[in-house]
Amino acid sequence: MDHTNNSCCCGEAEYFSGCLICGAPITYRAESSIQTCSICHKEQLTNAVCENGHFICDACHSYGTYAPVITTLRDSTEKDALLLLEKIMDLPSVHMHGPEHHAIVPCVLLTAFRNNGEHMDYDAALSEICKRAKQVPGGTCGYWGVCGAAAGAGIFMSVMTGSSPLHKDAWPFPQKLVSIILSRLADVGGPRCCKRISRIAIEEAVHFYSQFCSVNIPLSSITCKYCKDNRECIQEDCPYYSE
Repeated sequence: MDHTNNSCCCGEAEYFSGCLICGAPITYRAESSIQTCSICHKEQLTNAVCENGHFICDACHSYGTYAPVITTLRDSTEKDALLLLEKIMDLPSVHMHGPEHHAIVPCVLLTAFRNNGEHMDYDAALSEICKRAKQVPGGTCGYWGVCGAAAGAGIFMSVMTGSSPLHKDAWPFPQKLVSIILSRLADVGGPRCCKRISRIAIEEAVHFYSQFCSVNIPLSSITCKYCKDNRECIQEDCPYYSE
């Protein structure tokens, strides 16, 4: 895979894995500090800096990602949720890791259910999901104890059920789904892989939501093609690993 075939908001080539600027591994510090984004030069509190001192804010990391993702999903007729996820993750604008996966998961779920006949106002739901999911920052799996892909699935569930902080009947369902996903993620173990956790979140969300609707969503058996691009790949411990 070409690791410099994307373009960031400054017009320069960027790396697929690791630091967008230099490709070096990202270090995650126990304590946060104020850093200046190497692209937009805005200051932000963060725990993540690359080994060469570069910091990329979430907005710049995901710059140029959402438009092609949304366009591809709107035009898609793919009914298999995992095959649809793989197609989206294969887009040149989607990196090995990054907060864009927090929005990709619920948007893929929404689209897969639409493509299989679930009734909804797709455009309104897609817009609301994107707005909410973009607020989930990178690194939440390690620093908040809530994986962003799981949170994304919870956002999908909340939109589909009309849940709100005061909705007695719908409120439990997103909580239950997120807890199921987090439990499975914890059983598989770390460190994080945005591809692995996105697939697991999709699988569990499809199984869970299908209990409440008549729509059946196909789920293919997936073999990961990103193993060599992930420095922290857990290999045989990952359910999608391929040598």
